[in-house]
Amino acid sequence: MKGELTRWGLLVTAGLAAAYLLNWAVLEFLGERSPYRSEHGLAGTIFLVVYLWFNRGRLRAPGPLPFLLVALFPTYAGTAFPDLDIRLLGIGGHRNPLFHSALSFLALMWPAGRRGGFLRAALIGYGLGLGSHLLWDVVEYGDVRWLPGGTLDRLWLGVNGLVCFVPPRTKRRVASQL
Repeated sequence: MKGELTRWGLLVTAGLAAAYLLNWAVLEFLGERSPYRSEHGLAGTIFLVVYLWFNRGRLRAPGPLPFLLVALFPTYAGTAFPDLDIRLLGIGGHRNPLFHSALSFLALMWPAGRRGGFLRAALIGYGLGLGSHLLWDVVEYGDVRWLPGGTLDRLWLGVNGLVCFVPPRTKRRVASQL
């Protein structure tokens, strides 16, 4: 038990270090200087590491380390997706309800079906990143364009953020189907 906790402690530490380094590298590559982008990226990767910790006994395939490596970039992509509305619609269209929702996660889940392995790990990572961005916005901003009032805005962001934390189901083979 103690050896397993030590191994997981090292994996969590490595995951947080990787999260920080990935966040820094992507921000440098993109020439991004926004502290908000950094906060969202780091929050998403922390959610990923926490997910790994709580599911450490259930991750059979692809395994914890491959899962982390596969899910890390989609997690970061999920944290960045809602801010694409700035590039597409301008700053006046920021926090558009289509971009600041679980819609992209659900749209990706549909074609992914119930596949397992690496595709599932990537989808979980994307959902964790997107969900963390939306929940961060509940706390920090709480404003969604075209929705009236702060309470409805925060409710929209919170519910959509939590939807992104629901992992896709996988098909399970039943003995009679084999």
